[in-house]
Amino acid sequence: MTAAKEREYTSVYIWLDSNANSNSQSAIKIKKKLIAKLENLKTFSDINEFEGFIETHDDKNILLIVSGSYGRQIVPQIHNLPQLFAVYVYCSDRVQNLEWAKQYTKVCSLQTNTLTCFTAFYCYILQRP
Repeated sequence: MTAAKEREYTSVYIWLDSNANSNSQSAIKIKKKLIAKLENLKTFSDINEFEGFIETHDDKNILLIVSGSYGRQIVPQIHNLPQLFAVYVYCSDRVQNLEWAKQYTKVCSLQTNTLTCFTAFYCYILQRP
């Protein structure tokens, strides 16, 4: 198995947002782009469901992309879990979200443009050893 395939097998990419599972054109467009690039993509629109998932998957490397409002709620609860590898946050108010995000070393990026955040997330995945 190649290193890239092994990394893909042990990593789970998660999109957590209240709209992640909606049928809105924006959500569908984002999901299609992500699924085309990431086979192990899971989407959650419910924080409790996501938290249950991450707590029971301690054998995986979890890379999370999350909205600012959900990130503000969930990152403090999950940041110290060893399976959480990296967090990418997209939001409409960078200044407000930077206040909480800068406290957590696993928050790699905070962007106000969703596409920019997803692009940074994907580039990070490609650069991982």
